[in-house]
Amino acid sequence: MAATEDRDYRLAAERGDLPLLPSERLWGFWEFTYANSALAIATWAFLIGGAVGLFVGPREGIAAIVIGNVIGVAITALATCVATGRYGLEQFVFLRSAFGGNGSRLVYVLAVIVLTMGWLAVLGLMFGRSISGLGALIEGGDPAAATSGGAVTIAGVGAILLTWFIVAKGPTSIKFFNMIVSPALVILMIVMMWLILSERSFSELMSLPPLDPPFDSRAANFMIAVEVNIAAGMSWWPYIGNLARLTRNERVAVWPNLIGIFAAAALGEVVGLLAAVALGNSDPTIWMAQIGGVAVGVIALGFVAFANITSMANILYTSVIGLRQVSTDAIRRLRWEVLCLVFCLIPLGLVLFTPGVYDGFFRFLVWTSALNSALAGIGLADYFYLRRQRLDMRALFTPGHDHAYGFWHGYNPAGLVALAVGVLVYVVIFNPQTLDHLPVFVWLSASIPSCVAAALVHVALTKAITQPRGWGGYPRKP
Repeated sequence: MAATEDRDYRLAAERGDLPLLPSERLWGFWEFTYANSALAIATWAFLIGGAVGLFVGPREGIAAIVIGNVIGVAITALATCVATGRYGLEQFVFLRSAFGGNGSRLVYVLAVIVLTMGWLAVLGLMFGRSISGLGALIEGGDPAAATSGGAVTIAGVGAILLTWFIVAKGPTSIKFFNMIVSPALVILMIVMMWLILSERSFSELMSLPPLDPPFDSRAANFMIAVEVNIAAGMSWWPYIGNLARLTRNERVAVWPNLIGIFAAAALGEVVGLLAAVALGNSDPTIWMAQIGGVAVGVIALGFVAFANITSMANILYTSVIGLRQVSTDAIRRLRWEVLCLVFCLIPLGLVLFTPGVYDGFFRFLVWTSALNSALAGIGLADYFYLRRQRLDMRALFTPGHDHAYGFWHGYNPAGLVALAVGVLVYVVIFNPQTLDHLPVFVWLSASIPSCVAAALVHVALTKAITQPRGWGGYPRKP
């Protein structure tokens, strides 16, 4: 009987329905470093690096990549990984302490479903462009002319359906693909870097101008590049908390992110940046076909197409796992394959009807930072300041709203208002759609003011409204 109960607990903990016990944690420092490096070494790094090249040249671009990613990854890791690493919690279960059960569901819809569906569409279209460019290279045509049309759309749809098929088979198949793709992507990045440097000297590369700077002000263009990279670092907010719950302690949960996610993503971005400015195009499906001739282009495009599927499978799997924690019983009862397919319907629609999302993907990326920066600020204020790193585990897993984290009908008004204020501050300071900005943006970015504003509003409303009503189980004198 005891063995059966232990097995049932482990299965529930693996699904996120219960916390992982310390003895069940899989990763030490280097295991977690490799795991999140494998996730971070992805084809979207080429896209982000190419986007940086639109605004600044390589010298400033490398600085923007380093500064932005360090800020974004550090804030995100502190806001999500410390608590999940200490308590072994699924990330959106932990979020009930700041937003309530229903509030965490709302945050999941905004932060995970929207983000993941957008990325699935972007990477699916990148797959389609890679396949179309590959065909053009083999036939002796121009890959740059093969970046749109029916073939790209059909291949993009096929990429999403193939991703669904892989994820429907479960995590074993995903792990197998990760073990192949991650080391191979590192090799591809090194080869691309070598080819770039064989054409131009390092000093020559550093002197190249940006591709399409939107403003005359170099400071404004540089800060936009930094903001894109802060957004890239913060785009991990929905995912790395669930990775950190598998680590053995808080130190292991935080520091490997700065080695793995930061360093691995920065490597791919630098390659994308240098290739974009050297070859005059920010789209990796075009410059990969130009950089080393037909043979290298065929290999590179073919591999990038395959690697996109792995990236898509990773984010689809983690998102559907999280969906089970915030969904209704009716959704939980759906077969795993059906739930994954339902999740893919909107990305399929985006590929079919809004293929332009690929060309303006950096705007989509920066829009997500408007939400993620506010969420990070609330997480930092709530866990470290208001709760002093102490959580009521029983309340987190108690159904209904008659417990410490029930708040008001399952919603924490302080957290939700703070989230809205943080997003508003971001958009007022910097409009991701038009790139218009206030003068303060050049000095502070938009993500940092958004993060700070959300934190301050959350603390103020908690003290003024939440604590006096006895909601949330907060200590009386934080």
